[in-house]
Amino acid sequence: MRALLDYLHTYFLSEPQLLFRCGLAPGRLAALQSEGRAPLPSYKVRCAGAVTSYFGEQALDGELAWYPQAMAEWLIEAEHADAATLRARFERRYRAELARLAEQGLPTVESIGGLDEEWAHFLAGAYGVCTRHGRAEQIAAKGAMVALIDRLTERQTRPALPEPELALLRRAVDLLDEAEAWFAPHERAASSRARCVDGVRRQYLGGGA
Repeated sequence: MRALLDYLHTYFLSEPQLLFRCGLAPGRLAALQSEGRAPLPSYKVRCAGAVTSYFGEQALDGELAWYPQAMAEWLIEAEHADAATLRARFERRYRAELARLAEQGLPTVESIGGLDEEWAHFLAGAYGVCTRHGRAEQIAAKGAMVALIDRLTERQTRPALPEPELALLRRAVDLLDEAEAWFAPHERAASSRARCVDGVRRQYLGGGA
């Protein structure tokens, strides 16, 4: 529990911190979420236990919600736009990032499920878990680089790659490393970071995790 809380305190905003930063009341945040204008929390920690102090022991039971850092800037936009407008902005930013990567010689593909699925995952809080800050650009880069790494290595089953492909693989892994979250301690072993960054570096690029 301590390692998880340290991770959340370091990389995320608690719901009270988020509300304070944006000047929102809890009810307003809940309304934006129910209207499909703001993501749900990326993590919820349910707490049951006791606290002891000079005043004695008191039972505790509650839930803490945590959001990615970019949630604060998103909420500022969400206050002044409807869900359809926000969905369109998300798509523009997502596609612009794919275009930018393609211009840099990094082949990209759109998510198999399309932008509707990406938007749904975004609203569910999923991309706050697996990207560094939860921004649309990082979401696009993460998906595209995981797909490229898996294609080049055939999901890490190719025994070796020729030098031109190794150079492309190195660029893809470095970019994914920048876009992806570190992941919570209990998630790291099963994460795409463990497989596509740490594992690929060990297997193909001569680097440790």
